Amino acid sequence: MKLTFLALIALVSTYSFGQITFEHGTLEEALKKSKEAKKPLFVDVFATWCGPCKQMAATSFVDPEVTAFYNSNFVSLKLDGEKNDGPEVMRKYGISAYPTLLYFNANGDLVAKVVGGQQAKQLLAKGREVVNPEGNPVSLANKTYAKSKKKREDLKAYVKVLADNEHDSLRKYAEEYYQKYPALDLKDPVEFQVFRSAVHDYKSPLSKEFLNNDENVKNQDVYLGKINDYFMTTYQEAKAANNFEIMQNMVVEIYPYLKKCNVPDLPSQADYLEYVKSQFVN
Repeated sequence: MKLTFLALIALVSTYSFGQITFEHGTLEEALKKSKEAKKPLFVDVFATWCGPCKQMAATSFVDPEVTAFYNSNFVSLKLDGEKNDGPEVMRKYGISAYPTLLYFNANGDLVAKVVGGQQAKQLLAKGREVVNPEGNPVSLANKTYAKSKKKREDLKAYVKVLADNEHDSLRKYAEEYYQKYPALDLKDPVEFQVFRSAVHDYKSPLSKEFLNNDENVKNQDVYLGKINDYFMTTYQEAKAANNFEIMQNMVVEIYPYLKKCNVPDLPSQADYLEYVKSQFVN
């Protein structure tokens, strides 16, 4: 039997490191157990068909540091959003995408909601924030920024902490920074993080600068991640307008940069465009 790469990761990770210990009952039952244990509750709302859910289960949920922290500090629940009390939880907490992560304190109050797959570092940072809301770096930086005069250096220092901790608020404050100070210096580490989080237009001068700097190609994860961002942003725009030409123009311009990367089984530009075209209504 041939294992997929993701399945292989899951198999190796589970046996090598252990994993977060999840309850599999209802939210009400988990909240009761959380209260009795005097621990916050972590809920992974997933769907069986969700790719990012499977990826997180195979990577972040079996990370040794994440496993140790969550098993020590949380009661954890895996909740299928399409079964049992899942649909009711989806409605009650306004969940419209998988995975969505919910954090409750021991009194049953919702204190955090994170949408989308999280890397181990992000998951650990959010867990620490919930367990120690007063002492973690993000909370301290938030207080410092709130009391500041909101000058450029204040916002930049705040964005740095958010980026260092891969916090879910990074995009919001990166976009605020970019709106106020659009002339980013991509050689500056913090402003480069702002660029990665806030600039989604492949036609912008900053994107051209990034794509045409061959030094950036050496970091394949970042380079491909940004190209994927351009693809997804443009695809959503094209779909909303039901205009294949928008996507076609982007692919023609970006594909040469994609070819610089070591992408296995990369389809030809023509084959990819044919596939994308099939997603649009004639």
